[in-house]
Amino acid sequence: MTETLFIVNATPQERDRIVVALADEAVVVEVYDTAALFLDYVGSTASGCVLAPIDLPGIGLRALLAEINRRHLPLALVVIGRDSELASAVELTRAGAFDFLEHPFSDHRLRSVVRQAIGAET
Repeated sequence: MTETLFIVNATPQERDRIVVALADEAVVVEVYDTAALFLDYVGSTASGCVLAPIDLPGIGLRALLAEINRRHLPLALVVIGRDSELASAVELTRAGAFDFLEHPFSDHRLRSVVRQAIGAET
C-alpha cells in the first residue's frame, strides 16, 4: 500500500512551500484546498498522513478529524499552528491528532514529523 501525504490547506503559498520542502521524500503528495474536497476524494483504503492548519476554513479541523475517525481511516493527522493555539492543539491531540507542528517550522522539522506520522500505526 502506498503511503500518501495529504496536504489540506487553503493557502496556495503554504501548500507550495510544503510540497517543495518534501520534494525529495519518498511519498506520494496530494493537495486539497478544503477539508470537504479532501473528504469527497479520499478513498476508504487511503493511508499515510494528513497535514492541515488548525484554522482550516470550511468544515474546520475538528470536523475533519472526527470524520477521519468515524471512517476509521488509517491516517495520522498533523496539525499546523502557532504557539498561541497550543490549547486547541492539545484538544485535537486528545481527540486523535498525531502531532502539532508549530508555525513557523523548518523544512527539517516538517520532514521529520511527516516521516514519523507516515510510519505510525494509526
